[in-house]
Amino acid sequence: MKKPIRIYLSGVALILFAVAIFVKLVSIQTNPKFIEVGNQIGTQSSTKEKEFLPVRGLIYDRWGNLLAGNSEVYEIGVELNQVSDKNRGDLITFLSSVTGKSRTEIEERVNIEYNNDPEKGKPAVYSVVMQNASQEIIDEIDRAQQDNTTLDAITWTSSLKRTYPEKSLGVNFLGYYADAGYFGVEGYYNNVLASAPSMSIITYNPYETLDLAEIPQGAGIILTIDREIQARMEEIMDRAIANNGAVSGTAIIMDPETGEILAMTTTPRGDPNMPAGQFFSEYPIVNENGTDIGTPLNRAIMQTYEPGSVFKVFTMAAALDSGTVTPDTEFLDTGYIEVGGLPVRNWDYGAWGLQNMTGCMQHSLNVCMAWLAKEMGANNFYSYLQAFNLDRKTNVDMEGEAIYPLLSPNNPTPFGSGENAPRWVEANMGAQSFGQAIAVTPIRMITSVAALANDGRMMAPHILKATVQDGRIRYYTPKILATPVKPETAHTLTEMLAVSLEGESSTALVEGYRLAGKTGTAEIPTQFGYTSDLTNASFVGWGPADDPKFIVYIWLEKPTSDIWSSIVVAPVFSEIVENLVILMDIPPDTIRMQMANQ
Repeated sequence: MKKPIRIYLSGVALILFAVAIFVKLVSIQTNPKFIEVGNQIGTQSSTKEKEFLPVRGLIYDRWGNLLAGNSEVYEIGVELNQVSDKNRGDLITFLSSVTGKSRTEIEERVNIEYNNDPEKGKPAVYSVVMQNASQEIIDEIDRAQQDNTTLDAITWTSSLKRTYPEKSLGVNFLGYYADAGYFGVEGYYNNVLASAPSMSIITYNPYETLDLAEIPQGAGIILTIDREIQARMEEIMDRAIANNGAVSGTAIIMDPETGEILAMTTTPRGDPNMPAGQFFSEYPIVNENGTDIGTPLNRAIMQTYEPGSVFKVFTMAAALDSGTVTPDTEFLDTGYIEVGGLPVRNWDYGAWGLQNMTGCMQHSLNVCMAWLAKEMGANNFYSYLQAFNLDRKTNVDMEGEAIYPLLSPNNPTPFGSGENAPRWVEANMGAQSFGQAIAVTPIRMITSVAALANDGRMMAPHILKATVQDGRIRYYTPKILATPVKPETAHTLTEMLAVSLEGESSTALVEGYRLAGKTGTAEIPTQFGYTSDLTNASFVGWGPADDPKFIVYIWLEKPTSDIWSSIVVAPVFSEIVENLVILMDIPPDTIRMQMANQ
């Protein structure tokens, strides 16, 4: 009888135990606190929050040629927990072969000890072997893994890399991308090209689907740049630098009617596809003290210099517009004048005798310009320099624009009040009247001079033509910055400069097209005074003279073939224009006149 009783009692105990378990399960399932914890654990184990990085917007020229895009690249690595003495040798040999890296370098990456416990030091579960690997390398790894399981520890992940299909073409205005945009368009429009990252929940459950957030897409940008004009101008400028032994060369082509920048180049030009460390070693942003150093990526907007006689167009425009002189006003040039007690002499130290104002421009007479400034008076002279915005930035839409303070009666101590700080004195006016003792960027010069090619209206310089986002194109609207002189003044000075080029049979002339232009040869200031054997040679010109469609600004730094702009830079302008009229489809003057009459 005892055995059946023991069996019966055991059965009752099991039943009671089962009931207790059931009651506990019901309690857990109905307790709000346990429900909340369970939901959290369930969600954490089946889903994961993932960040999706934005796709950077593309950059095109005005005709749709791709200047900056994105390409898929891969990071190759090794899962350290899958590395053992059995497969270590195969991994090192294969990775060295497929990546082109040395065996020693691969060994350092593969031989890292696996560690997933933070208490035992820095965790190490994955080791990067190569970044920015191509699709061809990944395909080779994939094929090898199918035949050899000892290589399964190798893994890879894809990402997008900024690429520049034209390599160094236009790098000066494009800028550089390395986790963010730097310099040029990449820097200025960084927040337009790159939207914010998005977060989304992904599930590990194959039977469960979640709506994934769309990968954010930055806006595309269409530039005013003409790729063909840009390429041709870079070719011409590179040859001019080499032929003339110049330190650097800078050139800008702009549409004076709209302010659109058609081309912009300067040297040196690095390949923006190079690694960030190499790129920034060539074009450093700041040194350890936070000050600018090295060669600016874009001298056209990031470097000021004393332009010399190209600046005389502002002095003459001011004198004409203020009524101080007319083109026929005569001036007796004795080769010498004093301004503020300091002497001013002509570039050749000669006296040119009786001249009208066109002759003063044609022969680029410093004495005549200083006389004009004195005749106008300081207040009048500097009010015109300010009307041309020569005391401020252009605010062109590229990162890094520089400015040098303008010494003037309104800004006599722009560099502070120290004992050795430069101060404005009347003698400055004499030098500034012909482009010395004043520093500007090439973008500042071409923007201000362009007013003379556009009926006296100064347009805002810009490189953005339109943005493209969500299937919509938004075009930039040209803006008038100022009207420094009357239309009649602009037309008169254009005619004077055209006559000047023709009168001296300048090498800047182009057959079939009437052009206006001015040379500029400037001595270079140093701590010991101005140099005479090294110069900055510049030229500004526009055309056709009766209806300007382009304006070109050129600066060759320290040419050694000759110091004079008329010899060094004028023929470069001519070659650029010869190409420009073809690429812009501008007929010769006679044909345009015939078409207009018809």
